[in-house]
Amino acid sequence: MTFIVLVLGVSLGTARVLGGLVLVLSPLLVTLLMLLVVTRDGWRRDGWRRLGAGRLGLRDWPAAVGTTVGVSMLAAGAVVVCGLARFVVPGGAWLTDLAALCVTGPVLAFAEEIGWRGYLLPRLLWLGEGGAFLVSGVVWAAWHLPYLLLTPDYHHDGNRALVLALFTGSVLAFAVLFGRLRLRSGSLWPPVLAHFAHNATFAWVGAYAISTTHPVVVNEYLAGDTGLFVLLGTAFCALLLSSQLASTASSRVPSSSS
Repeated sequence: MTFIVLVLGVSLGTARVLGGLVLVLSPLLVTLLMLLVVTRDGWRRDGWRRLGAGRLGLRDWPAAVGTTVGVSMLAAGAVVVCGLARFVVPGGAWLTDLAALCVTGPVLAFAEEIGWRGYLLPRLLWLGEGGAFLVSGVVWAAWHLPYLLLTPDYHHDGNRALVLALFTGSVLAFAVLFGRLRLRSGSLWPPVLAHFAHNATFAWVGAYAISTTHPVVVNEYLAGDTGLFVLLGTAFCALLLSSQLASTASSRVPSSSS
């Protein structure tokens, strides 16, 4: 509870500070504060090990990239098929921007994920996996709200109620997908990679790979960061991953003999 109060308080108080940079880094900063000052778990090796950063979880990297990149690409393709956009040949500074995304993106994704899936999620598992995913997703969505509502820099276009509904639904879907990757791998890095891959793909595709005369519909309602197609695709991937885990678990249960 202390972590949640602190991270939401920092979010509310810093949404307009340095273009939201403090807000973006706040999950990392609050995690360090909890480990080193509040609980002092960070003064023991086990406190850091619990974050999941000590193992790579390489087996789940393909799923982390495939689900998030795939969903964003399919969402872009869907708006093209619907006649709301068209694919274009990338031009301008597309390569420079892609390189910048690949440098800054992992850092920012790590700053968030170490808080949400590294620190918070394991401490919510007493609620059960479903409860832990739900609560961590609600906190994650609430953490974004000051930046979304108090600044013109994030999801500012379109009908505010519809954007908020799509945004919240998508964040909850991502919380399940990233949470499944975290628990299945025992590692923080698959969620970090998934988070980065999502952010980089939708940003680059929206800027350089498609063109539209309906920017609000395409970028806010359907195929952007948290558009309807992204929400549905992410929810499907989360359910698919959950069903795979359930099938694996059931196959390991020995059948009883009469």
